[in-house]
Amino acid sequence: YCTGTFTGGTCYQFFKEAKTHGDAEMFCQEQFPGGHLTSIPNQNIHMHLMSLILKENGAYTRTWMGGLRLDSHRFIWMDGSPWSYDDWLPGEPNDTAGVEDCVEVLGNGKFNDFTCWEPQAFICSFPLDTCAGKSVTSCFSA
Repeated sequence: YCTGTFTGGTCYQFFKEAKTHGDAEMFCQEQFPGGHLTSIPNQNIHMHLMSLILKENGAYTRTWMGGLRLDSHRFIWMDGSPWSYDDWLPGEPNDTAGVEDCVEVLGNGKFNDFTCWEPQAFICSFPLDTCAGKSVTSCFSA
């Protein structure tokens, strides 16, 4: 069941209760089978997510995504999907003070690297065609 937005077999849900990046990822994994902080694989999903934030929150806000710094110039998505799209704020990622290892989306929709311990809103994504690694039909007993 998806209370957020559903596209391409994936549900995206926005949570305004502020959590650190690590706590938000743990929440997504615990609440949803196959859940993670969301990746943003393309511009279409990016626009869907910005609309979701506006709809659920009433305004754009800084929101954790599932991006994590791999090294000085490379990032990964925590759900394992390839890093094939980004939309960084000009001058970002800049790794201020060497401690900005997590990826947020700002109110203007741009990506920013930021300190992982800062609590903020977040988006979980999870596949809706699977349930604990099985097809949906095998998840429920009669």
